[in-house]
Amino acid sequence: MAHEPMDTQIEQAWSLHAEQPEAAAALLRPLAAELACASAEQQQAWLRAAEHVLLGHLADGAALAALIAALPAEQTRRAHAALALAAHPRAERDWQDLPPAERVRASYNAVLALSRRRDFDAMRALMDAAQALVGADAQAARAWAAMANNVAADLRFYLAEGDAEAAAAMVDAAQRARSAWQQAGGWLEAERADWQLAMCAAAAGQGALALQAAQDCVSACLSNEADDYEHCFAYEALGRAAVAAGDGALARQAHARMAERLLSLAGADRSYADSCLLALESLIARLKA
Repeated sequence: MAHEPMDTQIEQAWSLHAEQPEAAAALLRPLAAELACASAEQQQAWLRAAEHVLLGHLADGAALAALIAALPAEQTRRAHAALALAAHPRAERDWQDLPPAERVRASYNAVLALSRRRDFDAMRALMDAAQALVGADAQAARAWAAMANNVAADLRFYLAEGDAEAAAAMVDAAQRARSAWQQAGGWLEAERADWQLAMCAAAAGQGALALQAAQDCVSACLSNEADDYEHCFAYEALGRAAVAAGDGALARQAHARMAERLLSLAGADRSYADSCLLALESLIARLKA
């Protein structure tokens, strides 16, 4: 019970890190002084959050390196690998005895750090290297698919209007994720990767690509008798893709289908779906009649 405040602060840091990474870091930094008295589980929870926030979101490798110095070396191997990758993405690296999946995971926050520094060439090179780690390792394959998807989602979250470089990197990551999940996952993972690709392509203004991915997403839901939650967001993707393609009629049709499907949702799922529906309505309203 004595460590509940640490657990709570870590949870709070995760809850606000995307929109307020500096505030999340401010919650995590003071906890470093308590790590010596924390459980191994708490140490790992803090380390995962600190690596993602400080390196992945703030690209502050020096701060992360200083904070993790007090932790046992065996716990920080992946974090140190991530720091090295972010600092020297094209250099030869000593993986020590990290298994392939952990090597891929170490690449994730390094890739995000490079995107924050807008070094998109180095970012793609590091993604190529992470992809090459997969081989026949099933865990590494899933780690790579998740990494590529999360990179795409991150870039979409922060995408500024007119940022062609970031948009290109985002769509590239989403396409890699779709290909990876086709190999490493089942229909649900592939369908959600189609959703991600459709949303990213739509955000990048690539209407044709967005439509194809969204239609594949809807088809997968229909073929596999997906629940209303999956259908709801498949139609969201179709609506956004149609907006990007300038097809107002299809966008309105997708909006109507999404509105039908979300009626069965409840709680947090319903609240989130309602907000997404309103956002889609706003986009459709901007289309010329």
